[in-house]
Amino acid sequence: MQKASCSFVIVAFLVAGCGASSSSPSSDAAKVPSTRREAQVYDSAGQAKTCEPPSKECAAPEMNRELQERCALAGYRMVHCGCEMLCMGKPQPAEKMLYDAEGNAKACAKASEDCSPPPASAAYQDACNDKGYKLEVCGCEWLCTGNPAK
Repeated sequence: MQKASCSFVIVAFLVAGCGASSSSPSSDAAKVPSTRREAQVYDSAGQAKTCEPPSKECAAPEMNRELQERCALAGYRMVHCGCEMLCMGKPQPAEKMLYDAEGNAKACAKASEDCSPPPASAAYQDACNDKGYKLEVCGCEWLCTGNPAK
């Protein structure tokens, strides 16, 4: 008889615990802020925005691959806000840093159409290539994708 009373107490406790909540699930959901709508998100230029709910009036947004890569490398994820895909955190700037022959980091400017850079020295080419990097034209000079001086 004692076993039956223990079972009854446990069942009564579980039923009371389940029915004890006086608020409905929908009112609880209203208390929890929507992280997507209130989140600070960033566009490809690094400008902060508030994430608006996805708009049904817009076509599916195109993914900005460059922003997506920078966003993922920074440990964030992309979200659909309004009519665009934005990053949940501020990724590093898109400015690409390359290296000169002395190992100085320089921002890679867009290749200048009205200038042909002089050929890079053989030593610079070898140092860059031997480390698995490659030379690129930035502005009006050759720069290495990695530090050849290290």
